[in-house]
Amino acid sequence: MRKLLVAVVLSFFAGPVFATSLQDFDAKLETELRARDAGALAIWQQANAARDAGKHDEAIRLYREVYARVPGFSHALRRIAGEQIELRDREGAVKSSREAVAQERSPQNLSMLAEALIVSRDGEVLQSYAAEAMNVAREAAALAPREWDQHATVAHVAIVTNDVAALREATEKLEELEPDNPNTHVIRMVLSTAYGDWEGAQADLERAHEKGLPDAAYESMQRRIQGEMPSYRRWWKPAAIALGAWFAGFALLLIAGAVLSRIALRAAQERPADLSENATQLSSGVRKAYGAVLVLCSAFYYISIPIVIASVLALGGGLIYAFFAIGHIPIKLVILLVLVIGVTIISILKSLFIRVRDNDPGMKVDLAREPRLRALLEEVAARIGTRPVDNVYLTPSTDVAVYERGKRKPKERCLILGIAALDGLELRPLKAVLGHEYGHFTNRDTGGGTFALAVRNSLNATAISLIRGGAAAWYNPAWLFVNGFNRVFLRISEGASRLHEVLADRWAVFAYGADAFEAGLRHVVERGLRFDAHVGATLKEVVEGKVPLANLYTYAPKETPQDLSSAIEDALNRKSSPYDSHPTPAERFALVRALPQHGSESGADDHLPAWSLFTDPLAMQQSMTAQVRENVRNNYGVEIAAPVMG
Repeated sequence: MRKLLVAVVLSFFAGPVFATSLQDFDAKLETELRARDAGALAIWQQANAARDAGKHDEAIRLYREVYARVPGFSHALRRIAGEQIELRDREGAVKSSREAVAQERSPQNLSMLAEALIVSRDGEVLQSYAAEAMNVAREAAALAPREWDQHATVAHVAIVTNDVAALREATEKLEELEPDNPNTHVIRMVLSTAYGDWEGAQADLERAHEKGLPDAAYESMQRRIQGEMPSYRRWWKPAAIALGAWFAGFALLLIAGAVLSRIALRAAQERPADLSENATQLSSGVRKAYGAVLVLCSAFYYISIPIVIASVLALGGGLIYAFFAIGHIPIKLVILLVLVIGVTIISILKSLFIRVRDNDPGMKVDLAREPRLRALLEEVAARIGTRPVDNVYLTPSTDVAVYERGKRKPKERCLILGIAALDGLELRPLKAVLGHEYGHFTNRDTGGGTFALAVRNSLNATAISLIRGGAAAWYNPAWLFVNGFNRVFLRISEGASRLHEVLADRWAVFAYGADAFEAGLRHVVERGLRFDAHVGATLKEVVEGKVPLANLYTYAPKETPQDLSSAIEDALNRKSSPYDSHPTPAERFALVRALPQHGSESGADDHLPAWSLFTDPLAMQQSMTAQVRENVRNNYGVEIAAPVMG
């Protein structure tokens, strides 16, 4: 049986907790002693007082005086044995109790002998005494079958000698005799722990407390139960509750994302009374709701980190422990588990401290040397009613986007402009596209979001580390979490993004009309597909033929790319997904056509090509081509020659 818990329980056997009828029995003994020697009664009472005060040596001396005056009074010998037990004097207690039994083989004397025989010294009970102790305890119980105390002695001996069968038998008898005695339930608690029934032991202790077990005893045993209980039994309920709450949080966030997506679609279709107001009351409310849910989702991510780490340790450590427990240790598997656990925990912890470098997203344009571009940017900003961008960064592709950076206010406003989108694009559609981007500034879509961005970066870093470390497997709780949370997070964040795009579209329509915006968006989508095909064919040809590449944008590959008309139509009319960051082009076209048409007046330069904004378009194209050559070398280790300048 559990030694620490048993030690606490046994400390009550010799005290008043288990002496259920001591006062009545003492009164009976005093009557007997008075009749035999009235002078010895006062000494007896002094001895009892010394015993109650914990003065055991003095009590022994006084009890000996009583016995000297009344030699046939075996109760004095029994009391001497009891005090010797308190002093852990096993030999003395056994001797005194044997003398008492020799004079009178009463249940009380036999019980005291049993108690003396199981006195431990340095935590050890003499095995030669164990069997005798149980025999005399059973004899005492047989002589007094209706006395609770005698059966309690049997239980005591059974606990000390680790005799579970005898303890069960004694407990059943105690429950029959005094079911309302708190100590009956304390003994039942010890029996429950012997069977490993920790929930039952806790329930037994609670019943003992309800029946009158003192608070001090209850609290001491409570602490011991908690300390002795195996950790997996002690924590499984709190862990199950925590995991249940965690999965419930996951479900609530997923439901919130689905509900907000539906409401956002309805908000996107709701027409504002005036385009200059941009957002309706519904769409403004949905934006705020998305913001709140994103904050909750981000907080949930960081709350989940300890749970994920604990799950990884519990699963991996549990498997390793199981191998050792069954005595079969697959070395390679154990090493693999240790590596997976290590890689996973390091990946998660490293992702929490990742810092994203604030590098320029492309080649910075000197706007002082591009007055027409700067003038157009200022014109669009004035039409939208916001501050123009501070810097423009050119990229080789067709991407067009805005963002803000820096800690100082006002933050730096940046425009990313993919020059591949400019081919075949007139200024008015370009203005509408830029009007959409400026709309994000006006709607404050580019401000804030630091918390959510940190979560996105942490998720990506964790996923990459797990993949590189070979820990991205279905049996790894961390990998399952990264995949699952990423879906929930994307559903919510991209839902918010889709609403932002719809509201930004309205600014483009307000400034330049639906036709111009549709033409600009359609061109960007189409140009993206055609440019990708052109890049693929061009790079294949120049790499295989080891041909220098001076200008990616004007190079004409010998192998003409396939007809992309069908792919373009598919891209424009595809069905949307809950994980899309933008509504589909067809959805956006339908929404802007339904809006009141404003800002349709034309400018004198509206039909000029977009490349007219730059003083030297060819130099821009050559610079971006050089960037492409460098990207291919860095990412694929393939060298594309630059033209030899003559």
